[in-house]
Amino acid sequence: MSDTTTAMTEEQKAALVRSTRRLDLRRILGGLFVLYGVIVTIVGIVHWDSDPEKTGGIHINLWVGLSMLVGGLLFFLWDRLNPVPAEDIIGQAEAESQQKAAGEGRELA
Repeated sequence: MSDTTTAMTEEQKAALVRSTRRLDLRRILGGLFVLYGVIVTIVGIVHWDSDPEKTGGIHINLWVGLSMLVGGLLFFLWDRLNPVPAEDIIGQAEAESQQKAAGEGRELA
């Protein structure tokens, strides 16, 4: 890394926005909920007769699995309808680089 810090190019800004949005917590949680929802739903379907005996007549694995699927899909929908604004991502990265430069005794233009 060089000692002089320059402003980010448009390509670097676009790459930063893509990588930040890709690792958004809503996507990670949505993926986990969908994955576990599929697994629990399959268990609920395969063990159809054993669930009601243990839970007082409720097919708990099926209902919880379907609820987790819906929850995971809602996380994905939330991420799709309300993504993190690019201005916020770029502004945060620039503020961090200025703070780092100030801590090193340099000033950015």
